[in-house]
Amino acid sequence: MEPRRMARLAHGLALALVAAIAACSSDEETAEDALTVPGAETDPPGAGASRGAPPAVDAPGDPGAAEETAPRFVDTCDLQASVCTAAPAGFREGAGLAPIDRCAFGLEESAGLGAPPALVTALETIATRVGVAEVLADTNRTATTTTRVPGSPSNVAYAFRWQNDDDASTAWIPQGITGTADAATSGQVGGKSAVLVSFYDKAEGGATNEGVRIAFVDTTAPAAPKYRFALLATPTGTPASPSFAPVRIHAGGIAWFGDFLYVADTTRGFRVFDLRHILRVSIATAFGCGEGACSAANYKYVIPEVGKYQIASACKPLFSFVSLDRKSDPPALVSGEYCSTTACAGPLASRVYRWPLDPKTGLLRSKTTFPTEAFLTSHKQVQGAATVDGTYYLSSSAPPAGAGEIYRVAGNKSATSRWSDSPEDLMVDHGSGWLWSLSEAPNARAVFAVTLASYPKP
Repeated sequence: MEPRRMARLAHGLALALVAAIAACSSDEETAEDALTVPGAETDPPGAGASRGAPPAVDAPGDPGAAEETAPRFVDTCDLQASVCTAAPAGFREGAGLAPIDRCAFGLEESAGLGAPPALVTALETIATRVGVAEVLADTNRTATTTTRVPGSPSNVAYAFRWQNDDDASTAWIPQGITGTADAATSGQVGGKSAVLVSFYDKAEGGATNEGVRIAFVDTTAPAAPKYRFALLATPTGTPASPSFAPVRIHAGGIAWFGDFLYVADTTRGFRVFDLRHILRVSIATAFGCGEGACSAANYKYVIPEVGKYQIASACKPLFSFVSLDRKSDPPALVSGEYCSTTACAGPLASRVYRWPLDPKTGLLRSKTTFPTEAFLTSHKQVQGAATVDGTYYLSSSAPPAGAGEIYRVAGNKSATSRWSDSPEDLMVDHGSGWLWSLSEAPNARAVFAVTLASYPKP
C-alpha cells in the first residue's frame, strides 16, 4: 500500500475512534447543542456586522468555537482505493445520470479555514470591516424589471436587466448566481432579499485584469432592484504590511451558505470568502494597500479570500459552476463541468458532484471531502446545475446560434425545455418556489426566475 494511503487510513481510523468515544459521552453537551447553525430562520451570524461590533457567540469560524474541537466526519473513501470511472457501454446523449466512483474525487481544505487569516485581520486595521447589510444599504446602480427574457423560457415569475453600461459591456461577463435564498432559510439577511451575481474580467491573464466582481442586487422592493459591485481579492504581503491582489479566475458559479461565499475556480476547486469580512476601501485607481490605506480600482468594497478547497485526487474534476442544495441531508454544494467537442474528454464527458456541507460550520464536512454522489450527465455544454428532490436541472448552451435549453434529469430519464439564450449558473429559491438563472450575452442579459413547479420531473 502506498505511504500516502497508509497515512490516510491511519488518520481516518484515529478520527473514527475519537468520534466513537465522543458518541458514548452522554453527560456532556453535544456539539449540535453548542453551535449556532448558518441558514437557520435567523440571519447568518455576522451577516451585517460592522467593524467593532461584538462577534456572535460561537459563530461558525470564530476562534475557540466548539466545532474547532469536535471530530469531523470520516468518509469511507479515506479507507479504500478508487478509480476514474469510464462511461458505460452505449452511453448516449439524454440517457440520464450514470453513476461513477465518487471516491475518485477529493477536495482538501486549506489550513485554518473557518477563522479569519492573519492577513485579513491585518487588512481590517487599515480598511473598514463591513457586512452584507452595509453593502446593500449603499447601492449605486439601478436595474430594470422586465417581462422579456432572451430565448423566452416558460413561466418567468420575475426578471430584471442590468444598467445599460453593464448590459452592454464586453469587458465584464456575468456568470454565477446565488443570493439570500441560499444563505438563510428565511430568504433574507439583515431584513433584505438579495441576488448576488459574479462577473469576470474578460482580459484574463492581462496586467489590467481586475479579476472578479460580485453584484449585490437588493431585491427587497422587487419593482425597483438596485445594486453595487464589490471586488474579490486575495490577501498578500505580511501582517505587518498587508495588501491584496485581484482574483483572476472565470468564476463560473457561486453559492452562499451561512457566512461563506463559494466561488468555482475551474481547474482548482473552490475559493472561499467570508461575507462577515467585507472591506470598505478608499475610492482611487490603485489596486492594493500602502501607507496605511487601501484602494481597489475605484471600487468601494473588497471581499478578501479566507481559504480554498483544492483538488486532492488523481481524477481531476472541473468546477465550471456551483449551486446549493440546502434541502438535502446533509446540505450540499452541487458542482459540475462544461464539456463540448473542444472541452473535457468529449462532449458527453460532463460530470456533476454533490459536496456535503457541515451545517454547524458552513464549511465542507471534512478536511478532505469526497462527493456523496457523482454522475455523468449525458448532456453537452452544461453551464449550470441545481438539484431538487433528486432531479437535476441542467442549463445548456448546446443549441446553435446562442440558444439555450434546460434539461430535467432523474435516474435514466431526461426531458428538455426551452431556456434563456446564452444561459449560465442556477439557483433554487425554495421560499418562492423559483428556479433562478441568468444570461451572459452583451445587450441581451437578464437575471430571471421561473416557477419551478412548471418544470416537473422527467
